[in-house]
Amino acid sequence: MNSKHLNIAICMLFLMVLFFSGLITDVKGEEGKTTIKEGYSEKEEYKEKAKEKLDEFDKKIEELEVKAKEAGSKAKAGANKGLLELKEKRATLKKDMERLEASSKGTWETAKRKVNQAMADLEKTYDKVRSHFK
Repeated sequence: MNSKHLNIAICMLFLMVLFFSGLITDVKGEEGKTTIKEGYSEKEEYKEKAKEKLDEFDKKIEELEVKAKEAGSKAKAGANKGLLELKEKRATLKKDMERLEASSKGTWETAKRKVNQAMADLEKTYDKVRSHFK
């Protein structure tokens, strides 16, 4: 292998390292297909929004716990049972979000669907528990 071929090989290797390390992220995909950068951004953006939503639920759950402590015995019994269910669903959502975090490009959509379902389930349960205080 002569010096010219060696230099070309080193340059190609250097570019591959830069590309895969994320230093070069402006990659143009085929028309209609998601590029590496866009797929990554979508996942990160979704994770941030899901985390914000989970934080909101944590605050709502805390508010319900305070109301449950102040409620009468009949409302308190129903609310405590509902709060337990709400916390279980919140734990399920947290596990689904951890799977989303670890998801690959191939499993991303499935993990995202599970998080969406768990989020909707948590919202429904929250509404049910909240109704004990009306």
